[in-house]
Amino acid sequence: MFRTAIPLGRWAGIAVRAHWSVLVVLLLITDLLASAALPRAAPGASPGWYWVTGLLTAAGFLASLLLHEFSHAAVARRHGVEVKRITLWMLGGAAELEDEPATPKADFRIAVAGPVTSALIGMVGLGAAVLLAEVVPPLPVSALAWLGVGNLALAMVNLLPGAPLDGGRMLRAAIWARRGDRARAGTVAGRVGQVLGAALGIAGLAQLLLSGRLAGLGLVLLGWFQIFAAQAEFAAGPLRERLGGVRVREIMNPSPTVAPGWWTVDAFAEHAAGAGHDRVFPVLSFDGVPVGVVSLGDLIRVSADARRATTVADVARKDQAVTVVGADAHVTELMKRVFLRHGRDLVLVTESSALAGVVGAGDLARAVELATLGHRPRASDLR
Repeated sequence: MFRTAIPLGRWAGIAVRAHWSVLVVLLLITDLLASAALPRAAPGASPGWYWVTGLLTAAGFLASLLLHEFSHAAVARRHGVEVKRITLWMLGGAAELEDEPATPKADFRIAVAGPVTSALIGMVGLGAAVLLAEVVPPLPVSALAWLGVGNLALAMVNLLPGAPLDGGRMLRAAIWARRGDRARAGTVAGRVGQVLGAALGIAGLAQLLLSGRLAGLGLVLLGWFQIFAAQAEFAAGPLRERLGGVRVREIMNPSPTVAPGWWTVDAFAEHAAGAGHDRVFPVLSFDGVPVGVVSLGDLIRVSADARRATTVADVARKDQAVTVVGADAHVTELMKRVFLRHGRDLVLVTESSALAGVVGAGDLARAVELATLGHRPRASDLR
């Protein structure tokens, strides 16, 4: 659900990204502060100062969201669960774990760490506002107070019992501990999250229609994102369970059409025209080692005059642009690592450095669809 996220670098060894919806949050908070909250709390300042302070305060709130997510990451690491990335978005953020927590207790502790951190930040912000009220101008004091209240509100919202909010994770952990079934617990938390999203959307729509306040639009967007995220959570839990033991060798194409890297673009295009319906191919070196991936779209970008002199290896995508996995890797791990585009991308599957097969977007989609139908993909069924 975060395909359009913007990378912000690596912090403490964890990749950090921001979804486009963060910009919506930044604008909504800035507008709320500059046009209403700050003028009421600290009257007499110029409009420009209200907007500058509002923007800085909104940015500070986003920084506190990041601290919220890093607290999840820190506790997850203490329980032996690595964190793949952190993504900030409209509902706050998401710390994407490499694996599921091993026990309900670990699941609960990882989930509760975020609201506790937000509550602590909130209390520090309010405390600082009180202590500085007599020595600092009203405008920055009001901003500190708002940050304090905002983080306390963030803690309370995240405690709502619906996935993917922290409260939903805590609910999942509680049901898991009671019934011993993590998949069932995840299903319940996902359903509750959908109901919660619908309630938020209805409340926002009512506020927008009855009062015309922009905050109502924010609630509608929040409810929509909550429903969308809860649906993804609801679908992913059982899917992970069903695909949990499936290996890449069971879904790969073991006999793909291969592009010899030393062939010219023109020669390989002639070969591909009569070699099946594939649009993307693994590229092999002269000694049979996989060196990259090339698609018909990549070849099209070579000018007609150059196609008889340019080799396939010259055009192929290599190194970091290509995903290579072992045949015994788990499909669930592969799904976390890649987003494959039809007719554009392939995963190279290797055994002892030799090409064992490939996985394309269609192969992954087929595995997911079979798992959704309750059937395990099997290598003998694929080709």
